[in-house]
Amino acid sequence: MFREALTYPVRGETAEESLLVGVALALATGLLVRLGVLAVLAVAPLVLLSGYALAVLRESAESNRGESGVDAPPGFADLRELAADGVRAVVVTVGYLFVPVVALVITVGGAAGGAGGRPATPGTSALLLGGGTVVLVVSLAFAYLLPAGLVAVARTGRLRSAVAPARFRRTMTNARYFVGWVAALVVGSVAGLVVGALASFGRPGEIGALAVGFYAVVVVARLLGRGVARAG
Repeated sequence: MFREALTYPVRGETAEESLLVGVALALATGLLVRLGVLAVLAVAPLVLLSGYALAVLRESAESNRGESGVDAPPGFADLRELAADGVRAVVVTVGYLFVPVVALVITVGGAAGGAGGRPATPGTSALLLGGGTVVLVVSLAFAYLLPAGLVAVARTGRLRSAVAPARFRRTMTNARYFVGWVAALVVGSVAGLVVGALASFGRPGEIGALAVGFYAVVVVARLLGRGVARAG
């Protein structure tokens, strides 16, 4: 599973071109964010990258050839379609993250308001611990649902598919989907550590971090998509 996903981004005749374009978009996003005043322009490459990740999810979920390593990642030829997919992916992701973020704000804000600048008390610590545990569970639950919801949207092109659990209930309850989700979580966590380490080496390290980040996103999307495919 890991080997197939890790080699997926470099397979196919257009793999080199897709990697170069993807890394260039990642670098453009990082540069525009660093410039600050132009950060709003970073939305454009970010949307295209989100659309590409959604395209990888869709093709991986619909492909039955993943086990033999024959299929290759999509390209960046149709920018209009990628942009449309990207907008859908961003909207669905923000929607799924809304509840965990609100829960986090309420928990932290309530604890901070209760402390009122005073030293932490056992009650405040217990509130933070209990609230943090609840937020973690809620976040994991929504993170578990998110890939299945994204695949549903990618297949139908309709945002409402992401909030229709009946469409992907069979996928969510399948052990193979769970295995793919855990594998993606492991890869994403390791990639996050690598990206953080590279970013600490200054400008050259940041460039490497963005490149590794794009590669990792494709691998994670591949693992999640294959998990959906194996779940039937």
